[in-house]
Amino acid sequence: MLLESSNLSKSYGDIQALQNVTFALSEGLSLILGPNGSGKTTLIKILARIIKPDKGDLRLFGKPYFEISPHEIGFAFEKTVIPPYVRVESYLRAITETRGEDNVNQIIEIFGLERYKNKKFKELSQGYKRRFIVAMAFAGRPRIVFLDEPFSNVDVIAKMELSKTFQELKNDSSIIIVSHIIAGLKDIDSFVLLHNGRVVLNKIGEEARTIGGFRAIFEDGTIVKNDVHGLSGRILNGSRLQRIEPVTPEDIIYERLTREIGASADSGG
Repeated sequence: MLLESSNLSKSYGDIQALQNVTFALSEGLSLILGPNGSGKTTLIKILARIIKPDKGDLRLFGKPYFEISPHEIGFAFEKTVIPPYVRVESYLRAITETRGEDNVNQIIEIFGLERYKNKKFKELSQGYKRRFIVAMAFAGRPRIVFLDEPFSNVDVIAKMELSKTFQELKNDSSIIIVSHIIAGLKDIDSFVLLHNGRVVLNKIGEEARTIGGFRAIFEDGTIVKNDVHGLSGRILNGSRLQRIEPVTPEDIIYERLTREIGASADSGG
């Protein structure tokens, strides 16, 4: 297994951000999903070694996480400060020198940065700034890359291109995306869903690849589908969550057929 967490916990005073978080993620492309307040930010800070957990065990490549060399791990944070005058290619090469493997030409090509390799960071559009920040995480070919909200500040086409890029790169470096966006659940190798500092769903392999989303069922009968913000909002307003379950492609097909049959009956067809 690539990344394993066992009873990971972290508190800030009386606030328990992570509560006995236990999950496993496989090699390839994985997703850590959760709404605001789910514990994602705390988890990514622990993974980035910014803070330490209060208790629990975290293992990477079967070894204690904090014994792994930082050079084997790439990070791209949602909010990353880049010096405005650095140039794309030279900055990527500086990163590869610290990791010992030069894959800059491949990274520039696969992220579509050829036309911008001599540009300064401040000269890039918002979308290409995001591409560059994500590309930095892959420079030097680390064994694993963590991407914090990689689809923020990019348009739909860029999201599709990035998703395709991740599929191409996951054989070189395992990728773990941390996000509140449900998009990207298809074609992933494992995922974990966090809520209120706890793991509510963890799937690996074929189970992860067949999931088309999730549905949250509340005690009053309300069902929230594929909407992490809606889920969080209802809980904050006092609604009691009964369970969260995966939605498979078969469920989606069944629901569509049911709607079509119902519409046909209503129209008298």
